[in-house]
Amino acid sequence: MLRKFALELVKNIEIDIHGQTEILEMNNVTGDFKFVVMEKYLNEGNELPFFEKLVMDFYFWIKKRSLSEEKAFGLDPAYVLIEKFHLLISPISQVFLKRIYPN
Repeated sequence: MLRKFALELVKNIEIDIHGQTEILEMNNVTGDFKFVVMEKYLNEGNELPFFEKLVMDFYFWIKKRSLSEEKAFGLDPAYVLIEKFHLLISPISQVFLKRIYPN
């Protein structure tokens, strides 16, 4: 659907997404589409109360077993790039380091 929308904009000369290279431009080839899906995940750098951690774990468990974003949006997997990033809700307040010396 997004590709059709973009092609309609090109047809009405509202945007120009034709190839930036000379060969693509000569053949009037439309550039490729790439969709970036941002996917968050909970890392161990969060200091959450037990109940909040339980809720977040349950959320990510459901998310893992549910419909992926690419399928939900009807995107061709060949044109999808998944970017994963850390979700930091409550950073750990005190970090204790312990140095271990080799023998």
